Amino acid sequence: MKRCALVAALGLLASPALAWDEETDFRGLHIYTASGDGISATAVCDPDGAFIPPTNHLSVTLEGEPLDGDYLIMSSTETHQGKMVSGSAVSRDGEDWKGLVGVLRSGSQIELTANGKTFRFDTGSPLPVSCGADA
Repeated sequence: MKRCALVAALGLLASPALAWDEETDFRGLHIYTASGDGISATAVCDPDGAFIPPTNHLSVTLEGEPLDGDYLIMSSTETHQGKMVSGSAVSRDGEDWKGLVGVLRSGSQIELTANGKTFRFDTGSPLPVSCGADA
């Protein structure tokens, strides 16, 4: 019996990262977070219009600092090149937002290159919502 418990515990340790961590705040904003070695990403989605107009954004920090400037983000099937201002990309940026969310929804193995460095993280599953990119 102990051996079965040990095998089960080891299986949990070897499993891939969990899906995006999700929470909903008091305004109805849906917040999705994922991180990897040196990178953290937080998508804030406003599906019910807590803000007028509804505003969605993705915040990224690299080695603890907000990403500011040009970046290239890729999954196994999609690539997008964009620019973040003070660590954020906002849905008001139209086509740029659609490209960014398209990458996050296309796979779980994400690679972001900025400032001459490449960061990788596994979200466990693609971003489960369009976060305003289909509007």
